[in-house]
Amino acid sequence: MIPVLLRLAATCLLFVALFAACSNDDEPIPSGGLATQTPNVVPSVGGPQQQPPPAQALSPEPVEPSDGVIEVAASGQQFTQNYLKMTPGDTVTIRLTNEDDVPHNLRIAGVDGQFTTEDDAVTTPEQVDAGQVGELTFAPPTDGVYTFQCDFHPTSMGGEIV
Repeated sequence: MIPVLLRLAATCLLFVALFAACSNDDEPIPSGGLATQTPNVVPSVGGPQQQPPPAQALSPEPVEPSDGVIEVAASGQQFTQNYLKMTPGDTVTIRLTNEDDVPHNLRIAGVDGQFTTEDDAVTTPEQVDAGQVGELTFAPPTDGVYTFQCDFHPTSMGGEIV
């Protein structure tokens, strides 16, 4: 009986030693148990996070899709039709026509409210050259406001999707 108890005590001490060696001294252990780690999760409760403001004044009236497509042009280093209206969950194609002589694109900040993160939607191709057309498909996951921009001209070309 004593050898069994000694093995059990030795096993418990081994687990305590391993736990102590693997714990993170920077974070306190919550009461009631093991240390936990919060994963990087894209928040989606209640809609998208705070979005950056659009880089240009919005069109007076929102444009809705026609047969699942919204046409947007890049002209004079501005987006035409830069105030778009979509229904959450509906898939919409945004077709960007570059009427300028410099490259453009259209990037939508995702629910995290940040540009150039993994939840963005961006035109294909990512560089729409003069006279060319790029498209992206977007289905707003929740109600809210989503901001978009041109990566080549982020301080002068932007808009919103509601």
